[in-house]
Amino acid sequence: MIFETRHLVFTNSALKKAFGWYQKVPNQTDLPLGLIASVVPRSDGGVVVMVQQGAAKVRDVAFMPSKTLGILLLFCRRQKIPIPRDADKDIFQSDDGIMLTIRGSCSTTAPPP
Repeated sequence: MIFETRHLVFTNSALKKAFGWYQKVPNQTDLPLGLIASVVPRSDGGVVVMVQQGAAKVRDVAFMPSKTLGILLLFCRRQKIPIPRDADKDIFQSDDGIMLTIRGSCSTTAPPP
């Protein structure tokens, strides 16, 4: 067996872009339209997105870790970052954003005798 572990770190700038792309997904109702002011990672892997709607109205929208993972995977797909479907995926809070850890394995074979 060969085991692979990758760590992708999404900075706050990348998180804003990821959630900005998610805002434009047709029929999504989680994230209202508006300017994404900030994305604040939580210790459990979820995030709180602050959306500015108008001059004085700011809305905080919380995302669970599983939904955050889905949004990051969508962002990776659109950025053409290959992520194996059958790999294990976890997200954690990092210094400046979120770290996506991907663990996968593949079988090996020996040459014929």
